[in-house]
Amino acid sequence: MDELTQERSERLDELAEAGNAFCDTEEYEKALEVWETALGLIPEPRNAYGESMWFEASIGYLYFLWGEYETALGYFDRARGNLSGQGYGNPFVMLMLGETCLELGDESNAVEYLLRAYMLEGPEVFEGENEKYFDFLKERVDLGLNEENDE
Repeated sequence: MDELTQERSERLDELAEAGNAFCDTEEYEKALEVWETALGLIPEPRNAYGESMWFEASIGYLYFLWGEYETALGYFDRARGNLSGQGYGNPFVMLMLGETCLELGDESNAVEYLLRAYMLEGPEVFEGENEKYFDFLKERVDLGLNEENDE
């Protein structure tokens, strides 16, 4: 695998920021277009480059927001399997895999990924998320939380 050129790396950074700006203003279609363009700039095999993990996870997040869970799962799974090894250690990727698996009815994998996210970042990883995901995890795994302080 060759390293990305500085020029290409800088272009990917620009596209990542542009996509984030569109996402911040809820212009999700434009964010998707920008991030797909960026992903297309990464040479094959894409999963050999850490940069692709970020774009895969970001695109997966958009599909998750749109309720297209099967498509989202594919992107999150590719982010997780990135050869850089960053996917398994990324709390966001683990959280979104868990949430997506739960939405698809795959409770076993949902527990695994939600627990990984929790172990990587603690309960903070669930801040801003629908409470049902953390509740689901707490119902299936003893996290050693004091329920009175957890409310």
